[in-house]
Amino acid sequence: MLTVAAETFLRSSPNETWAALGRRSTYLRFPGVTRATGAAGRLQHTLDLPILDNVVQTTTLSIARVSGNDRCERRFTLRGPMVSIAGCWTLEPADDGVRLRVTLVYDMVPSLKEQAVTTLRSRSPLPIRTDADAILSRAVDEFFETRLAEHAAAYCDAVRAQIATRSA
Repeated sequence: MLTVAAETFLRSSPNETWAALGRRSTYLRFPGVTRATGAAGRLQHTLDLPILDNVVQTTTLSIARVSGNDRCERRFTLRGPMVSIAGCWTLEPADDGVRLRVTLVYDMVPSLKEQAVTTLRSRSPLPIRTDADAILSRAVDEFFETRLAEHAAAYCDAVRAQIATRSA
């Protein structure tokens, strides 16, 4: 599992932000997520991962609020056969807006990482030796973590822009 996070600041009220995070349309701003054709309630998620060609999966979305936290946290999951993402939005009210943080926990099937390691090995000048797979595996982890952190930041920015547009 890989965990990444990003945050932004919104000049909107906590109530406006809370409401926006409850809308399904907010989650269509997630990088690579679109409505699936012909599958009611399902989404299509194009995974833009380093080294691998784009992998497309059908996902389901669930949105939940955490009880007893006074509207400060909203959770969501995007579940697919290749990658499942557990996300948590945390709202921190401020005098002039809301600090918004998203934490994403990616659970990938092992075959995705194996495919990336195999692809990287075929491109690598590393000599065949026992620690080569460990080196390539760490490199894939770093590539994935960097890209997924970029996705988290892009998602945070897209949600900020969406909420700012509605507030204006």
